[in-house]
Amino acid sequence: MNDESKSAEDMRCEIMRHAMELFAHYGYSKTNIGDIAKACHTSPGNLYRYFRNKQGIGEAVVQTFMDEEEAAIDAALANPDLNWEGRLRHLILYSAENLIREYRETPKMIELADMIFDGDSGILLRHIEWKHAMVAAQLNEGVRLGELSLTHDETYQAACTMLDSVRAFLMPKALEQTDLDTVPERVDAILEMLIAGIKKGR
Repeated sequence: MNDESKSAEDMRCEIMRHAMELFAHYGYSKTNIGDIAKACHTSPGNLYRYFRNKQGIGEAVVQTFMDEEEAAIDAALANPDLNWEGRLRHLILYSAENLIREYRETPKMIELADMIFDGDSGILLRHIEWKHAMVAAQLNEGVRLGELSLTHDETYQAACTMLDSVRAFLMPKALEQTDLDTVPERVDAILEMLIAGIKKGR
């Protein structure tokens, strides 16, 4: 199948797939547009029909990772057997464990995280805002059930504080200096303390 017979979406997916493989193997900084074009059996010029530059491809790869994480969390939170506290713990622990899994499988992909932190695409901010909203939603459920000593207006700030408290475990760069095996237990201990602090009757 040549470039002309592929849909734009198919071609974008193929470019991202090959780029992801190259980023994972060589690192983002050592991969160039020519390498990606060669893997896709097309010309460098043709890649610019689908992405503005290498950074645009990298951002699309990261956005896909974030979209998949959000979809997995959404699916898990739909479990009727989990209460608000169980959903809250799952949401934050899944994010940490998913990042650890990715780091262990493809450590060079951390360069993409550096690029996103240094860039101005806005995708990281949107993902963080999504997490804030999801945590706040679980806290609001706890308030609705009368189990938390928060007002409805305080839940968003509490959600921000909760995520700030575990931020080091949700940042790829910080994982390089962390004993990965201890992360889930440490995150859970932080959540235990924070949740206990806002529960009524504690």
